[in-house]
Amino acid sequence: MQKGSSLTLRKLIYKYLDVLHIKLDHKIGVLSIQSSDRITSQTTDNLEFVAMKIIGDASVKTRHIFTISEINDFLTILASSINAYNSYKDYDDAYIGNIIFVIYKDLTENYSTFDDSLKLVYPRIILDVVSILINKVDTKGRKIGVYGALNYYEEKKHEYNSYYKKYEHHDQESLGRARSNTKINSKAVKIDSLDHQLKDKDRKILFSDNNNNNNNTILDSLTEITSRDRKDLSSSLSSLSDIDLKRLKDLCNNYDRLRKYCKLAINEKEFKKEAEKDTGKKLGDNQIYHAISSVKKVKIYVENVLDHKFEPDESHGINHIKHNLEYGYLLIGLIESSRKPRKPF
Repeated sequence: MQKGSSLTLRKLIYKYLDVLHIKLDHKIGVLSIQSSDRITSQTTDNLEFVAMKIIGDASVKTRHIFTISEINDFLTILASSINAYNSYKDYDDAYIGNIIFVIYKDLTENYSTFDDSLKLVYPRIILDVVSILINKVDTKGRKIGVYGALNYYEEKKHEYNSYYKKYEHHDQESLGRARSNTKINSKAVKIDSLDHQLKDKDRKILFSDNNNNNNNTILDSLTEITSRDRKDLSSSLSSLSDIDLKRLKDLCNNYDRLRKYCKLAINEKEFKKEAEKDTGKKLGDNQIYHAISSVKKVKIYVENVLDHKFEPDESHGINHIKHNLEYGYLLIGLIESSRKPRKPF
């Protein structure tokens, strides 16, 4: 991308973030600007769509769930770019406008009832539909006729819903087994649900140098794990989702144990002995293998979280590698589950 185009793209991102009432220092704003700066080439002239795709992808990566007002504004911005860029004459504006109206109506009537998992990826669904209305292909290059846009829209909603229900069932079973076999460190910080947002003040405190745990700060631990500059780490942390922030804090609060496990990872017998001693529970061979694998890859895990490299699966919106690594840390109490325990009936 040429310098002029890059500046225009950044200005568009500023503009659309403002329309969406998202501040530049919000995690979405920070990641959107970082992402636009990394773009080196762009073949499309539709910078408006590119800017919105960057913002939409940033919202998914930071696990931000749009309110009904925000998602309507998101759709409105994208809809305004359709007429200027749709390149075919065989569909009139009224037909395309009707498709947008149907989506608006669906959002108004049903968005509040959607699972958070579907709301999380909803910006990408809208981006795909608008891409079809402009170019007859979704954002992955799948060819879809304009007459098939509404069917595609419903198909993607159903696909995400069905997958998440299946995944959630499997996830609950896995975490249930982990809880029954693992005593979680009582000092570990509990992770709130995805829709809980940390206040700016709490974010600053979370990674403050004055927030010590046995004289070992979060930034100190991350510096030792990644060998990165503290200033760079602070910049990366500012764009993370709340849940990823707390997972890193959990690991850092348990850093002494993490270092011990890293040293013991070459000796499965000793690793198991210490893990069972720390957790107070018997751990199966498969669980130990899983935990050792996660411990060996802790540097990769932390760096990929900081750099947003754990891209959600294009079809399902979940990164299985990230989930598997975190399950290993959960087994030996280095992090806690993000799921709140269900209240008894």
